[in-house]
Amino acid sequence: MELKSALACDNDPVALTRSICDQLATIAAPDMVALFISSRLNASFERIVLEVGRRTGCRHLLACNAQSVLGNQLEAEGQIAVAAMAMALPGVDISPFRLEENQWRELLTDSGSLHKALSAGDHTRAMLLFGDPFTTPITQLLEVISKEFPHSPVIGGMTSGIRAAGESRMALDGRIFNSGAIGVAFAGPVQIDCVVSQGCRPIGQPFKITAAHENLIESLDDQTPVEIIADLCRNLARADQIAVEKRGLLIGRVIDERKGNFGRGDFLVRNILDANRTTGSIVIGDMVNSGQIVQFHVQDAQTATEDLHLLLQGHLVLADKPLGALMFSCNGRGERLFGRPNHDVSAVQNLLGPMPLAGFFAAGELGPVGRSNFIHGQTVCIALFNNG
Repeated sequence: MELKSALACDNDPVALTRSICDQLATIAAPDMVALFISSRLNASFERIVLEVGRRTGCRHLLACNAQSVLGNQLEAEGQIAVAAMAMALPGVDISPFRLEENQWRELLTDSGSLHKALSAGDHTRAMLLFGDPFTTPITQLLEVISKEFPHSPVIGGMTSGIRAAGESRMALDGRIFNSGAIGVAFAGPVQIDCVVSQGCRPIGQPFKITAAHENLIESLDDQTPVEIIADLCRNLARADQIAVEKRGLLIGRVIDERKGNFGRGDFLVRNILDANRTTGSIVIGDMVNSGQIVQFHVQDAQTATEDLHLLLQGHLVLADKPLGALMFSCNGRGERLFGRPNHDVSAVQNLLGPMPLAGFFAAGELGPVGRSNFIHGQTVCIALFNNG
């Protein structure tokens, strides 16, 4: 297995394309190229895709547009740029798939249709997925994929830097799309490990949901959530109070309740969308049921840094140094969160060792928590590639 990443920043699409192809030239006829193109280059998107495909001679090419891209050791936030990863994956079965907007009803209700559309079998190791946020029911899609392919993590992101339906640009093997989703399924001798850093830490204590309806929580341990939040905030350390004031209070749902003791990585973290002071209930960005365990969370730059470092260090304990990585970061991270450039890329390169790396800032990051796949916010999702 051999991977090579590339990044180029330039206002000239021709110069960008030439630079990317020159950087990838060390891998002759790669099995796949993943290509990430600044949304400010939408007018040149198709030309860049076709030229990179022609000059690299790749078997498969997967591309999307994004607000910002990242590669090597740079997060090119707000710049006109292109990033790419070329992959030579001998013996690996790469199955490209296209999920069209008019297929969703069938795909989400008929497992046979989903299996056929994804071209993925029981031996699928992982899936790489990019989608248009306006026309892809991504939450339902990930739920169904998790059920039908329980051992196949999905990682990727939603196109970004767009304001309306029709502005997404995605490419799959030379075909250009502006809706739905595209991706590839990997099978065979490849190891793809996923690191999903939500950048949060739990505060207070866990609570059991004792009354709920869809995404409305009416009581926790038979108390109203508003009462609990008020009491929690009164007793927070000053640093946590500042984090709540700046970024709001978050709530995490335990994914595997059999563990008993819950910490970072055990929760699916979501925003609190609304609070009703009359009823004491809260509305959150997740569907919940009575009996589930939740805990409130905070996020700040220090916590996000610690979380990513702990997860990367934990990966090295369990696995070999990866040969390369694809990274999908939230638009709300980067300099907005950390106050300095290249934070997440630097963490990966410093802790795991220098490696080929490429990706983009997404309008929703895709990655597993436990054995289920989810769309996230304020998260960085990383696919680490190694020989299988």
